[in-house]
Amino acid sequence: MKLPPGATGFNPPPGDQADLRAFTAICHQAARTVDATVTGVTPADVTPNFHTIDITHPEHHITVLRHTALPFIAFAHPRDDLTITFVDHPDLAAAIISLTDTQVLTVDQLRTPLSQVDLSALAPGEHDQISYWKPTTVGELLFNFWD
Repeated sequence: MKLPPGATGFNPPPGDQADLRAFTAICHQAARTVDATVTGVTPADVTPNFHTIDITHPEHHITVLRHTALPFIAFAHPRDDLTITFVDHPDLAAAIISLTDTQVLTVDQLRTPLSQVDLSALAPGEHDQISYWKPTTVGELLFNFWD
């Protein structure tokens, strides 16, 4: 796996800045396809570097994470702190993929150790952030609370 510039959320390339309003509409539509509803939207700020959209189904809750600089999405259990527990949700992933060209990352991809990832495309400032914060996995690097 090779991560593109902007993966850390620092020094993002111009272009694909996530449009939260459009992505929220996509999540509403995708949620309906799996008999769920959007119950919360939290925009990214200085930290975290991702938007969150909470989706509630009668049997479970899931949080959709949308990277602000790159077209990456992950699913996680709702969180109360800075810990993210990634989960897979194939039905919701299929619904989102059918509506947008973002990439839904699986738990296996997110757990990939950084030692197995090509980081050569990242800007020097991003390498500085990695050295400082010391993420160990793709998920920790892509979806972070760094300031």
